[in-house]
Amino acid sequence: MRKRINFLTSHFMPENTAGTNRVLAYVKELEKFYDVNVISLTQRGKPQKNEKVKFSDHIDVYYVNQKNYNTEKFFSRALWEIFFIKKLVDRANKIDAELTIATSPFMFIIPVLSLFGQGTRIIDIRDITWEYIEANSRFKAFIKRAISKLMERSLGAYDFVCVTNDFEKEWVEQRSNNPHIIKIANGIEQSRFDELSQITVNKDIPFTITYIGNIAIGQNVQVLVDGAKDIPDVKVNIVGDGTSYKSLREYVARNKIKNVEFFGKVSRDEIMHFYQNTTVLYAQLNEQFKTAMPSKLYEYAATGLPILYGGIGEAVKFVDRLENAISILPNRPELVKEAILEMKEKEYQISTKNRQIVKEEFIRETQSKKIIEIVENFLKEEK
Repeated sequence: MRKRINFLTSHFMPENTAGTNRVLAYVKELEKFYDVNVISLTQRGKPQKNEKVKFSDHIDVYYVNQKNYNTEKFFSRALWEIFFIKKLVDRANKIDAELTIATSPFMFIIPVLSLFGQGTRIIDIRDITWEYIEANSRFKAFIKRAISKLMERSLGAYDFVCVTNDFEKEWVEQRSNNPHIIKIANGIEQSRFDELSQITVNKDIPFTITYIGNIAIGQNVQVLVDGAKDIPDVKVNIVGDGTSYKSLREYVARNKIKNVEFFGKVSRDEIMHFYQNTTVLYAQLNEQFKTAMPSKLYEYAATGLPILYGGIGEAVKFVDRLENAISILPNRPELVKEAILEMKEKEYQISTKNRQIVKEEFIRETQSKKIIEIVENFLKEEK
């Protein structure tokens, strides 16, 4: 008879996010050997009619409906997050299982599950989001320290901690008393890699820079616009949506910037079209996100196309390993312009090295196999 595992997450199907993709890779690997109960929050304001859904022969999904609330104000968001995570944990406690796995990025799942969860527990830290809190006042600095201390103490309650990169691993090792830590890198699905690795260089297009992803404060895509606006023979594609999308479109229109075009949120097939018709791929994260490693960069690297990245920290370490890639400080339009002019002078070929790095180290299915080893060890000990 198969043993059962509860898997708690703030993101799951039908939501399509990087967090969902990481969870999918985990549960699809786990279902090869176990029955898996996925206990998930719904998207904000999008309730599921059926509280329980049969996802596959060995995966059941239990939904906890999440109301729509304001995510722009930190304290309001934190309170709502804690409220719904507590409901998630309470729901999981009513479902029998031999072991519980939980994953962020909702950071308060870490202390809430440590306090109210039951049995053997594994926490998967997808992002150290509390490090992103801007400590630009004494009060905010106090809040950041308090949350950091809460996380440190909570991590000690877990039987095992999974992280996604070296910075996170070092943070947990130095600040918690938990000796059981393993890195399971983020990445992209094998099927997605297979698609992206078919991209070729298109020499019949003008020099085109493409940004694909979330358009919000953290990405500050206006930096790309300002860096490219005075180079009229450079075309800029902005693909995606987000809280800053409308204001950025208005900024471009108000300033009569002619070489920037917006496409909004597009389908997966349409994204492939943009990759195939791009010279350079662009991404940026602001300084406070120095611990983050955006999955977008794995996707970019899998295409083999040139990359321009603005940021610091963990992501820069990855970009600096790549061919045909330039990393610059974030929020510096003059550096973007300088890099564009430099890249315009080169004739690039597809990088097989970049594709090989992704293939060997950042395929989700391969990375997810590590969770099986952890689970098997704990379940053997319980016999």
